[in-house]
This record gives sequence, C-alpha cells and structure tokens, in this order.
Amino acid sequence: KLQRIGYISSSDDGIIITMARRLTTIFFTLAASLCPLTAAESIPPKSVSNDATAGNDSCLDDASDTKKSSVYVIGDIHGDVLCAISWVVRTGVIGNLLDESSKSDESASDVYQKLNNPSEWKWNDDQASLVFMGDYVDKGPTSRHTVEFVKNLTTAFPTKVTGILGNHELELLRDRDARMMPYQRYSSYTHAVVHPGEYHNYLDDVRSLDEKDDIVLDQLYEAVMEVYAFRAHSAVRMVPELPTTTTHHQHYGIQYAITDIVDPKHRDLARERLEEYQAAYLNAFRSGTELGDFVEKRPIVHLAENINTLFVHGGVSHDIGIQYFAKGKEGADMLNKVWWEHSHEGKLVDFLSREDDLGHVVYELLTYRGNHPGYANWETQGEFDDDESDLDQVCATLHDMLSKMDGIDRIAVGHTPNDEVQIRCDGAFLALDSTLGRWIRGTGNEYCPGPEHFERRQGVDVARTSRNGNYRCGDIKKVCEGQIVRLDSDMSVNILTM
Repeated sequence: KLQRIGYISSSDDGIIITMARRLTTIFFTLAASLCPLTAAESIPPKSVSNDATAGNDSCLDDASDTKKSSVYVIGDIHGDVLCAISWVVRTGVIGNLLDESSKSDESASDVYQKLNNPSEWKWNDDQASLVFMGDYVDKGPTSRHTVEFVKNLTTAFPTKVTGILGNHELELLRDRDARMMPYQRYSSYTHAVVHPGEYHNYLDDVRSLDEKDDIVLDQLYEAVMEVYAFRAHSAVRMVPELPTTTTHHQHYGIQYAITDIVDPKHRDLARERLEEYQAAYLNAFRSGTELGDFVEKRPIVHLAENINTLFVHGGVSHDIGIQYFAKGKEGADMLNKVWWEHSHEGKLVDFLSREDDLGHVVYELLTYRGNHPGYANWETQGEFDDDESDLDQVCATLHDMLSKMDGIDRIAVGHTPNDEVQIRCDGAFLALDSTLGRWIRGTGNEYCPGPEHFERRQGVDVARTSRNGNYRCGDIKKVCEGQIVRLDSDMSVNILTM
C-alpha cells in the first residue's frame, strides 16, 4: 500500500514516512522503534532522518533534540485504558506519568491505579503537543477510565493536549435524552457500543460489587455469544426488557431483550442488575457531572496551525469543507462554538435532528467516510469497495477542497479502522485509526471477555463458545498493537509502533 504513494527503503528501525506537501515524491525510511515498552518507562521515538542506516540505537536518542515543533497523534482507543496509557508513554512527552513500580505485564486496572497524581506529571518537550482523535468509549471494557485519563491530560496540560469528539461520544451524549426508550438508544446494540464489562465501572458511585454482579456479567457474555451464533445482531437489544404496552420496537426488527436469552434461573436478577447498570452509566455522563461536562466540551475539529493540519474524527465532504473552512481557523472556531452551545442534554437531540441547522454538519464531520477510497457508496448504501479504484478521483476532490481552505494543507481523521495508519493523496489525507484498542483488534465489534475477566473468575467455568458451537470468542491480547504518528512542522509524518 505504501508503494502507491512513495518509495520504500528498509532498515532495522521500523518506519518513517517523510512527505512534502503537494510534491509527487514521498521518501520513506524506517524509524519506528522495535524496543520493548514497559509501562513505567518512556522510550522516545527516533529523530527524523533520511539516512536509512542512521541511529540504530534509537532507544537512547533524545526525541526533543530537534528544533521542529511536533504533534503526536493517537487514534481511536475504544475503551482500552491500558493502550491509551501505553501509547502516551510511547510518545515520551510526559514524564513521571506512572509509579515506578509499574510493570509491563500488569492488567489495565492495575496500571490505571498506578498513574501518578496529574499534578506530578511533567511535560518533557516544549516543542511538542498531543492530539487524541476521539472514540474513547465503547467496544472495550475500560471506557470510563479512558475518558478520565484523557480528561486528566487535557486538564494538566491544556495548551498541549487536545482530545476531539468522536461519533461514539456523540451517541453517548444523545442517549441521555429522557424522551428515548431504552431500546432506541445507540448504547442498546448488542455489538459495537457499550461492552458488558464496562458497566461495573460505574457502580463505585452507587455500591460495591458483589458475587451476583459477576454472575450477571457471565450471563451477559453467554447471551451475546448466542446472538452472534445466530447472526441476530439487529433482532436483540441490550436492554432489561422490551415494552409490553406497545409494538413500536417491532418496526425496527427488534424481537428480544438480551435477558430473554439469559438462563431462566438468572433472568430476573439480570433484568434488575442491567437496569441498574445502564442507569448508572448514563448518570455518569449527565450534563453537570464531571465526565458529562468534559465530553460535552470536546471540540468537533482542531486546527494545528504549526503543521497546517485539520483534525476531525470522521472526515470532511467537499461541500462542507468549502462552505465552513474557507476561512480556516475562523470556521473551525465557529463550529466548535456552535457545538458547545448545543451539547447539553436538554438541547442536543433537537439540534442534531434539524436538517436546516448546523447539527447535520456536526454529525457529518464525525461520521463522514468519503475522504477514503472505496467509500463512494457508503453514505447512501452502506457499501465498501476494497479495490480502491476511485482513489484518483477521491484525491482530486480532496486537493480541490484543500485549495479553497485557508491555512489547511491536509486533513487527519480517525473513525475508519485499519490495521495500520494510511497516508493518501500525496500526504494530504491521513487516516489514523489503526485499531489501537485490544478488544476491537481482537474481536471486532463483538463483546468478548478479556484476560482480566478470566483472572477474576478463576475456578469458574466461563463460557468462550456459544451453545451450538457456531461462535467462539477470540482471545484478547495483553499487548497493544497498531501505530501512532508524530507530525513535524517540516510536514514529515513519522509512524511509531510499540
């Protein structure tokens, strides 16, 4: 894939992609560290070099020895605080992040507990900043911890760390509307949204966990495996029960609550606890709460003027780019301001539902995939063409749009997952969602228990396979994979791996 946009040379140090804006040649040298990462140790990335043989001892190099300003970018984390912390450690920009006793093989909860107080964190590089691409929540079981971690980073370093809004945060905020029936909520899907293991993270504000909570969680895992075995994703909702006084839900093809699939002897308990879990989950993100206010105040877009790069979670269509970003930062600031004025739970749903308002612009910026090749029919038909035959047309449209956007030479997005960072259109388009979360990387959009659940349930026969054997949960690795980038003010793109 890289050969489509430049020349590739190899060394023992990983990958560096150096590109010049609007030049037709892009030079590649390998520079991502192969050194092992431990939770308590920061390994800075190697400095940029066009000499593929230089600096083989990159673990010892000082990343801050360059005078260029840099922006480190971390893509969609999706409910995996261990990888969120590990990738921040990988950048090397924050010192004293973790207690010195932290070890690389510890669980997510253990590592999270060993974060030092944010007042003790130190910013290591005055020339560097950090951007998160949104989608902190869903698909993995430590969404709350991930949001709290990013919140603490933006609070500790408000001029250095930016966390933009993702579409999954938007849907979480929308789910708070009291007019919604539980089965209408985005979070009620039995895949791709709230991982069952996440619910226990919100009970600390209510009560202590007990043995029955472990039983219910086991039952929910078993139930979703039955959903997947019969490909009944759209027919079942993660709700305590469906309405008995209306059949409105049947118009959506919804036939069952997840508790209908639970073992009958645990069904009443599952209904009771799931109702409690989901109330606690939404209450944690209400307007006026610490987490709710933080998510509401995430910017929709972020323009890094030192690298002329617009960061947005989904993408930018040609029409919206020209209409709202012709004046660059002025347009970005306007859209963020409008979002902040309407993100309160009493305003949000109405704001998003008005087609003639800016709500549809906000929603499209978080969900648009048309900047990627192969997605021409995605918006209208939900179809993806993996032969990428439209790459030239997509890039021509992008370049035309950028030529009409003041101070914006490239667009960086998350949202659309790939195994690796994608650099397209002569470097003018960066797709930075490289599936960083271990759960989405291991089991896609489906909910499976991870190593921590099996460790906690030692001695209990926790199911890994559906009753008919047609579905088996994949293993969730203990190591973080994927790629992040460092974007330098000389317009170079440096890909970093673990």
